[in-house]
Amino acid sequence: MSKILIVDDNDDLRYLLKIMLAEYITVEARNGSEAVMMFKVEKPDLVLMDILMPVMDGIDATKEIIKIDPLAKILAITAYASKAETIIEAGAREVIQKPMRKKTILKKTKKYLDNAV
Repeated sequence: MSKILIVDDNDDLRYLLKIMLAEYITVEARNGSEAVMMFKVEKPDLVLMDILMPVMDGIDATKEIIKIDPLAKILAITAYASKAETIIEAGAREVIQKPMRKKTILKKTKKYLDNAV
């Protein structure tokens, strides 16, 4: 079964994503620093990364994860479209706009987990 790392400083959003992704094993991080640590320990198949977070933002965390594994599959989730290009340059594969719909999350997740994208 595939493992997904959910990274967001909003507890409610992490919980909601965990429910949406119930068919997968999910692990969570509250900021970019925790995300990098969890990535090393858990070795997830996919990372859902918020951009604006305390301690370390999603852009820096994405850069660090890509250093660890250049093939890491990271999807950014954000309400700030202006940051989309920056996180793609950092190594994210795609940006999902908040608020997110379950259908979109599942479609994007399956795209990256079922295919060698």
